[in-house]
Amino acid sequence: MIDFRIENERITVEELNEFEEETGVTLPEDYRVHMLQYNGGSPFSYYLYFGEPDDGILLFRFKSIKYGAPLVEKQDYLPENYLSIGYIEAGYLAMSLDKKEYGSIFVYYSEVELTKIAASFTAFLDGLVDYTATFE
Repeated sequence: MIDFRIENERITVEELNEFEEETGVTLPEDYRVHMLQYNGGSPFSYYLYFGEPDDGILLFRFKSIKYGAPLVEKQDYLPENYLSIGYIEAGYLAMSLDKKEYGSIFVYYSEVELTKIAASFTAFLDGLVDYTATFE
């Protein structure tokens, strides 16, 4: 399991529930657990990839619910029912809250089309590999 730095104040269950009520979204349980533990967070490693370093996705950090770079329910360049959840090298991560792809993780670059990379937040986390030994 990969640990993350806590960059912002932790949130409470009440604050998480309030976020869901205010935005009208229901977050997947695995993502809720992560947010309650880290409220976003960034990896300890500078070389944490989803996939291989030469063609994979380098994770920078996740957005927070509160007290930092917050999640935004709707952004002009994301389809309805998608939430921008994090930053990667030269792009972003999004989570689908749509029935068909609920909880799936996508990568996107600016206004370019979304590309599905994991079926759930847990699958995304499980697919992360620390390549520190390769680069040092």
